[in-house]
Amino acid sequence: MIMSNPKQHSFPGPQFVTSNKLSTKKIKSEYGFAKIIAGGRIVRPDPHKPEIERMVIGDKFNYKNNSVPSSHERAVLESVSINLEAGIAMVDKQETALAKIGGKLSEIALALNQVKSPRSCEKARTSSQVKFEESRDRIREIAQETFDHVALFSNGPSKPVTIAVPSSNAWEGINIDRSNLNQPGLQVVDKGKVYGNNPGFFLDSGSITKAFNEWRSLCIHNRLQWGLLFERLHGITRSLKNFGKGKTWRVPPFSSQSKLGPLRRPNRNN
Repeated sequence: MIMSNPKQHSFPGPQFVTSNKLSTKKIKSEYGFAKIIAGGRIVRPDPHKPEIERMVIGDKFNYKNNSVPSSHERAVLESVSINLEAGIAMVDKQETALAKIGGKLSEIALALNQVKSPRSCEKARTSSQVKFEESRDRIREIAQETFDHVALFSNGPSKPVTIAVPSSNAWEGINIDRSNLNQPGLQVVDKGKVYGNNPGFFLDSGSITKAFNEWRSLCIHNRLQWGLLFERLHGITRSLKNFGKGKTWRVPPFSSQSKLGPLRRPNRNN
């Protein structure tokens, strides 16, 4: 049985999806990225600022007024470090939210098993449906969680949050993807039920297994993102230590000829 209006019962809410599509379409056409981390905050790129300020430093530092030699280079490295730490914090929060979702999926699986049990009575099955609805509603709440006013999850394809990181002679864009909860198995669970006459799909063990597999894939991808960010942070930390020992470091130029924007994006097709 299908819900009468499933759009009102899917996670995240439709208002987020609509506004996200409108904003990302506009940002994509102008800048190539929906959001970036600059100065430790998730922001939209400001086209009126120089690239190093809008893509890296943001409003946090005022290196122009610093009379210390090479303060510009140090400010850039420190900004990249802060941005990567903010990205890691976002991925950490996303991982915690995914763990909560996994716990609620386990509760839903338990509710289904209780309904399927031959020893289950009418009262117990009704109680299992109530527990299912509580767990499902909690997943919907978790799906609305944010980091620095940016949604951790999406309900379909969405633009990533990008961090500009220097390589040997260029700037690269490291993407942080928001976990897409618009997966077939997860959506079936969201629109399902384990017992009763209310609208919704009757769930079975196969649908629960599919949802778990999709959830597990999101967790794996999230952990891979964390590893990439942590690896880049180690590299920036080494550069800062070398810089403090007197070794020179030059800020690489931003690309002005690439059709993909000022940053190389090595993982844009991942």
